Amino acid sequence: MKMTKCFAAALAIAALCGAARAEWVEIEKFEDGMRVYADATTARRSGDKAQLMHLVRWGEPQVEPGLPPYLSTRVTAAYDCSGKTERYLASVSYAGAMGSGAKVVADDNEAEEWYSISTASMEEKLWKIACAAK
Repeated sequence: MKMTKCFAAALAIAALCGAARAEWVEIEKFEDGMRVYADATTARRSGDKAQLMHLVRWGEPQVEPGLPPYLSTRVTAAYDCSGKTERYLASVSYAGAMGSGAKVVADDNEAEEWYSISTASMEEKLWKIACAAK
């Protein structure tokens, strides 16, 4: 019994360590210093639908009334691979860059509408990564 608990604890720690080692690859840099990164290891696809997590590293601290400033936001979006559309699922913003530091605010107000993805846009890059998942 003791060995089973140790094994379960080791698995839980390994899962947490894996989540902390996101493989962020920069896919877009804007003039204002904002950078967008994608982690292809978070892509999940089922039929024509896919999900992907991306990270926004803000060029300047983002300030919302009543909240401390934040420097990065991790976003999860859904993609329709055949329809070339996307919709927002959730996000978490952090005090530090690259999803580090304290969690400042979370938003899980999933969008109901699907939005068209423009050719040669940042969204198209994310759509291609998400839809390439097996």
